[in-house]
Amino acid sequence: MSSFTGVAALAPGADGKPISLATPPDEVGLGRCTRINTSASKVAHRQRVVTPDDVGERQPWPAWGGRGWVCFAGRLDDRYRLAQALDLERADGIPDGLLACRAVERWGEDAPGHLLGEYTLAAWHDADRRLLMASDPLGTRTVYYSRLNDLVLFSSTLRGLLAMPSVSRTIDQRYVADLLAMNIGDVETTFYRDIRRVISGTCLVMTADRVRTIDCHRFDPERRVYLKDDRAYVDAARDLLDQSIKDRMRALGPVPISASGGLDSACVAVSALAQGGPVTLLTAVPEPGLPVSVPRGTYGDERSLVEALVATFPGLRAEFHPPPSDTDWRPDSALILTACAVPCRTPAHGAWFEGVSLGARALGASSILTGQPGNRTLTWDGERSLISLLRQGRWLKLARELALGSGGHPWRLARMVKRHFVNPMFGGRYRFDDLTAFSALTPQALEEFDICHRMRQQGNDPGFVFSGDSRAVRIHQLKRNRGYWRADLMGFARSLHGLNFSMALGDVRLINFCLAIPEDQFLRDGTTRFLARRLLRAAGVPPIISENRLRGRQHPERHAHFTHVQPTFSAQIERLRRSPTARRLIDLDRLDHLIRTWPTDGPESKKVNSLSHLMECTLSIGAFIAWTEGTN
Repeated sequence: MSSFTGVAALAPGADGKPISLATPPDEVGLGRCTRINTSASKVAHRQRVVTPDDVGERQPWPAWGGRGWVCFAGRLDDRYRLAQALDLERADGIPDGLLACRAVERWGEDAPGHLLGEYTLAAWHDADRRLLMASDPLGTRTVYYSRLNDLVLFSSTLRGLLAMPSVSRTIDQRYVADLLAMNIGDVETTFYRDIRRVISGTCLVMTADRVRTIDCHRFDPERRVYLKDDRAYVDAARDLLDQSIKDRMRALGPVPISASGGLDSACVAVSALAQGGPVTLLTAVPEPGLPVSVPRGTYGDERSLVEALVATFPGLRAEFHPPPSDTDWRPDSALILTACAVPCRTPAHGAWFEGVSLGARALGASSILTGQPGNRTLTWDGERSLISLLRQGRWLKLARELALGSGGHPWRLARMVKRHFVNPMFGGRYRFDDLTAFSALTPQALEEFDICHRMRQQGNDPGFVFSGDSRAVRIHQLKRNRGYWRADLMGFARSLHGLNFSMALGDVRLINFCLAIPEDQFLRDGTTRFLARRLLRAAGVPPIISENRLRGRQHPERHAHFTHVQPTFSAQIERLRRSPTARRLIDLDRLDHLIRTWPTDGPESKKVNSLSHLMECTLSIGAFIAWTEGTN
């Protein structure tokens, strides 16, 4: 779980150019800095000890008989299979970084295709002047780099790269406009114009005269897996889940779970308990005494469901953590600006989980399990298969699913028809006016960066969301999310708390299985999330959880927190007016008008919630623009 920075000269003429190599910045738990200098490269590394094998890390690892090196950050899974493929007698005691080094020596640019886990790596071959950088398929980590002619500066963290004085902090305005419009995807661009990132699941190979991107992993929408009966699907899913959890619990200290009362957390909890208890569940709950917003179909406090799970399984224990009382809820919080190096659209959402992070630290944990991205994998609801039944002409099956799914209620049936048939068949595209209202971008920015057209191209508008095939939509969502928040914002927890948030339901083996099995394993006889519910029933999880149809609402007291800091918004907008980029991209006059005409409805008001979200996202990104430009 380390951090590295480096510089490489791709051509002989670049060797003599003076360049300072910054030490990887301080983060909780990082050890001393170690370095390797070759005739054409420099690399610095700091280790965080998380797994037993991390104790033996001596990175950077010399490679190719001392003619190069390999740096690795993260965790490798399925280590025994990898050791066998490398003709090693054992995997125990061999650090992940050394396994990665041997893999690069053996397979070169194809090595990332043999690695499983949450990781990023960089490798340098001195004689060939070849730099190789790779990122795992889920994008939990990546390598950031900036090329200055034939010099390449790189780091496993944005903060590490920005610490080098030669790296520009100039903003990429098109990227910011996309971020404000939620036109995000798995792309190499970043918030900074001259900084790129290695795309998830790829290997980037750079020499003086050539740059190649090699796909190391693709989620295949055409692959199919058929098993003998329904029980076999549950057993196979449980085996893959147990493999994922076992790999992620390979740690020196306790590995708690960031838990809710939902199916995702319950799946993770029962599997983790099977690896040997006890297991601690850390649950975020609302701040006491504040009004909460709980729309229909949701619940606002996870406590009762988590307590029911703990009562059923004695090996589980629960801690409930409201947000700290001194939390800064302002969108321009100094902590958000300085710790992450990238803008966060919804900083209050992250701040609400701060109590969970502090609870994990108090336990002595360096890694914490989450249930992401379960809604696209093990706990997929399967409802998108309804439009497939219509297109296939399977009328009786479709009628049965609609009847059972609606429970015979006419209004519920009407909602299902609208959501699953009217929208997919007649749903429109985003129009210019839609994005103006949704994003607070200036009309000039929307037109200049052609946001509407580019959203359609990237599949980020309702036309694709409504009409896409089930597997294609899931793959799109997995790739879309990994391109923005996973590497960039998950680095926040590592930087601030020394915590690695590991996605237990994001194991590539489990994802590939869930994408390949028949859709009726997720929706059957009106029961959504059919696979996960059967898995939980077999594990003995109480029906209050396994049969629950409601969704937990994170940060339900958000309106109260937002109301508390709302008087600061006008001053924030005035500061943004001093930023040329903020004035060009953000309709500040409109934001000012919204503040002066703010509705007085309560926290249940959809209008208030929508405006609160718009204001928080825009002010947070705007504050980051101003901070980067030195005008905040």
